[in-house]
Amino acid sequence: MRSWKKKISIILMTSTLLLSACSSTQRQNEFSKVIAYPVETKTRVTNYLGCFGDMLTAYRKSGNDVDPLRLAIIDVKDATDVSTVAYRDSEIPSNFKDMTLGLVSRIGGPIRVVHVPSSDELFDAARYGSIIGKKLPFLDSFQVSHYRGDTLQVYGALTEYDRLVSSKQVETDGSVKFGKGGGLSNLELSASGITNVARMTMDFRVVYAAVGDVVNNTSSTNTVTVYQRGKDRSFGLSVDGNTIGYSVSRSVVDARHKAIRLLIEWGLIETLGRYALVPYWKCLPNSKNQKLIAFKDLVSNNGFYDFQNFNRSKARKTASYKSKLGLIDMRDQLLLNSVLSDFANAEYLKDRTRRLVKRPEKNTSLLQRKTVSVPSKNKKGKPTSKVVEIKSLIEGKSTLRTKVLRLYRRDAKYAKLSDAVLLKRLHREFIKGKILDPKDTLNGAYTYIALWLNAPVQRNARWRK
Repeated sequence: MRSWKKKISIILMTSTLLLSACSSTQRQNEFSKVIAYPVETKTRVTNYLGCFGDMLTAYRKSGNDVDPLRLAIIDVKDATDVSTVAYRDSEIPSNFKDMTLGLVSRIGGPIRVVHVPSSDELFDAARYGSIIGKKLPFLDSFQVSHYRGDTLQVYGALTEYDRLVSSKQVETDGSVKFGKGGGLSNLELSASGITNVARMTMDFRVVYAAVGDVVNNTSSTNTVTVYQRGKDRSFGLSVDGNTIGYSVSRSVVDARHKAIRLLIEWGLIETLGRYALVPYWKCLPNSKNQKLIAFKDLVSNNGFYDFQNFNRSKARKTASYKSKLGLIDMRDQLLLNSVLSDFANAEYLKDRTRRLVKRPEKNTSLLQRKTVSVPSKNKKGKPTSKVVEIKSLIEGKSTLRTKVLRLYRRDAKYAKLSDAVLLKRLHREFIKGKILDPKDTLNGAYTYIALWLNAPVQRNARWRK
C-alpha cells in the first residue's frame, strides 16, 4: 500500500516539475483564409417593425390612398455623458441618429423619412457654390422639408444609464483530507459566481413642425436591464506536499449596443403608434392578443380625484389593481384615453396654435378669417391688409366610425354588409362578449373604441388579433 502511494507521489512531483520547469511556449499569428459571410443584426423586436408598417397602412388608408407619415429624425443622442471621455472605458456611442435612421426606414408602409442635412453637408454645398460659374446644387434644390407643416420631428435620448444597480456574488468551497503519513492527500474544490446589473432608459418625443410644439401623449420611456455574469471553477489535488490543479473562468456580458438598438426599435413603435392612434402593442413580441379585447378597466370614467385619500393604502391598491389586472395583451392606457378624446374633440390650427372643438356627428366646415399683407402693385407703394377666409374640414364622428368599419370588411362574413347593419351586428357581438354593456349606445364613444380596438386584419398580414 505504501509503495503505491509513493508511486503516486513521484508521478505528481514529476508532473509538477515538467509543468513549472520544462514548459515551453509557441505563438503563431496568421490571417484567416476564409472570412464568414456578414449576418443580419437583429433584436427580439426587429422582425416586428414591418408588422407596425402594415398596421399603419391599414389604419391610415382612405379609399385607395394611404395618408403618408412624414418623419424627420432630428437628434437621438446620449444625454447621460457616459459616452464622454470623463468615463473611462465608455461602452456606448454618443450619437444614435444613424442607427435610428436605419431602423425607422425598415418600418415601411406609409412612413416617409425626410433627409436632414448635416452641418458638413451644408458647409460643403455652400463652399462649392461659392466657386464662380457654379450653381448651388444642394442649397438651391433642397428645401428644408423637415420644417414643413406636415412633418413630424423625432427626438430621442438615452436619459438613464445606471452602470451598477445591484451586484450579487456567491462563493462555495470545500476540501477533503484522506490518507496518512507520506500518503496524506488533500482534495480542494471551489466555485464562485458574480452578477452585476445595469439599467438603461431611453426617451422619445415627437414635435409637430406646423406649430413647433411637442405633441401631447406621444412620448415614450422604456427601460432595459443588462447583465454581466462571471463564473469561476477550480479544483486542486495534493499528495505528500505535491499539488496539481485546474481552474476555469467565464464571463458573459449583455451587449450594450444591441440593448440600445432594442430601446430604439421599441420606442419608435410606441411613439409613432401613439401619434397615429393605432393599437401598436399588437406588433410587440410580448403581446398576447385576445379574440375580444376589453378596455373599460383602463379608460377614464369621468370621476373626480379624491386627493384627500389619494396617498392612502386603499387608493394605491386600487390603482395597482386597475393597472395590472388582465393586461395580458399589453394595452396602453394613455393611448386608449387619447382615442376617446379624439373621438369627442377635433383638433385644428389657429394662428399656429392647436385648438379643440367639439366633434360633430357629421362632417362640418370650419371657417376662419385671417388678415394677410398684400404687396402694392406700385414698387413705392405700401402693402395693404386684406382679410381672407380659410375653410378647413372637421371630420364628424360618423366618418371616424366608417373608417374603422372598413377594417372589418377584410373579414368575408362582414364584406357585403352596409355600415348601419355592420355596426348593429358588431354592437351585439361586443355586448355578448361582455366588451360593452347594453346601456352603451350604438353611436357612443365606448362603441367606437371597441370597434377601434378589435378591428380584424387580412390573414396574410404580419399582425393579427
